[in-house]
Amino acid sequence: MSQGHTAQTTAQAALGPVACGVILSRELSPIIDAYERFLALTVSQRFTLDGLTAKGLGLADLEGHTAAMLAGGSGRDWLLIVEAPEASDRDALGTHGWLAQEVLVEDVDRLAAGLEESPFDVLRPPADLDVSDRIRACQVRGPAGEILYLTQVTGEVPPFELPSCQAFVDHLFIPVLSTPDRDSTLAEYEALASREGLRFDTRITVVNQALGLPLEQRHPVGTLQLDNNALIEVDQIAGTTAPGADLCSGTAAIVFHAAGAPSEEALAVQEGPFAGCYLRPRRGHAGERAALLYGADTAAL
Repeated sequence: MSQGHTAQTTAQAALGPVACGVILSRELSPIIDAYERFLALTVSQRFTLDGLTAKGLGLADLEGHTAAMLAGGSGRDWLLIVEAPEASDRDALGTHGWLAQEVLVEDVDRLAAGLEESPFDVLRPPADLDVSDRIRACQVRGPAGEILYLTQVTGEVPPFELPSCQAFVDHLFIPVLSTPDRDSTLAEYEALASREGLRFDTRITVVNQALGLPLEQRHPVGTLQLDNNALIEVDQIAGTTAPGADLCSGTAAIVFHAAGAPSEEALAVQEGPFAGCYLRPRRGHAGERAALLYGADTAAL
């Protein structure tokens, strides 16, 4: 989460929580091993990506590719990894699209210390956020180029509705999006969630460091509270560009639980981790892939 906040509605949203992040990796086994060894995730399902699931995620070209769903220590699935040898590199900190997955952790200092000899590159060490000393985070780059914000929450941080941690590494609760236009992108997700977000300027230190900007430089940012203590963050960062290839390694899509009946565009999935549910693919203003998941049980989340 970036610094800065103001009043925010607590009315029920039609979107959320986050079901999972989707990572494309050229090889599946090494990245699974990295998440199991260093972030304590476990594989809950290995499968071949069927046509309907691939289309529902906006990744139709990956039908038939090997994939795995991983769960955090609380048993909650939140990371889908798809093997994609053809994926191109992408600089998530310098291009539009999904910038980071913010993951709830129990002890960020202990976790970061254990990543020193790992495939995870610590970009910024653990530090308290300006918004509250109850939020402490560090930022890392994973084996496929994905960016993770590892975040420890030690108490309530109004007006945000944040989850409480149930495991050493728990689950994804804030997908972070880089966009050329904060207001246009935030408006898209406000319409999906039937809720208003927040707009403010704040610094994003890990991005400033990566782009050679002054560490104190501020950027237009928006946040949108979703159901079940989840949020989405939208960052408009000067100097970023569109990625050069359609299929890139790293975070390729985010799946959101959605309320209500599925639309006509939604696909009835019969196989894999979303079997018995509906997926509606969409592309956003920043070119990002997102999928709306209808019919899944969120009562225990």
